[in-house]
Amino acid sequence: MIRETTVLVADDAADRVGGFASIALAATGQLERGEVDQLFVAPEHGGRGVARLLLDAIELAAARAGVSDLLTHASWRAVPVFERRGFRHVEVETVHIGDQVLTRALMRRRAP
Repeated sequence: MIRETTVLVADDAADRVGGFASIALAATGQLERGEVDQLFVAPEHGGRGVARLLLDAIELAAARAGVSDLLTHASWRAVPVFERRGFRHVEVETVHIGDQVLTRALMRRRAP
């Protein structure tokens, strides 16, 4: 799985992690090819373009690997970030974690 997944980290001038993102460049046991599995921006770095920079790098990695379609299972908070990048809703998913029931959006887009 390590070889098929690319993890990107954004840091600031003081080498503090501002955010990270990952994409599966090949199908793994749990991820589809082109799946953006994680996108996280530290709260203190929010609103500074970190998510945009990480998604720029994700798209570049996908293009270099010949990945033409991207998908993600976005939390409702992340949906607007992905919409601004051209991702579209495919369906609402329900996830059960212990006794918690969460919903998220399956989103897809064609890589540039």
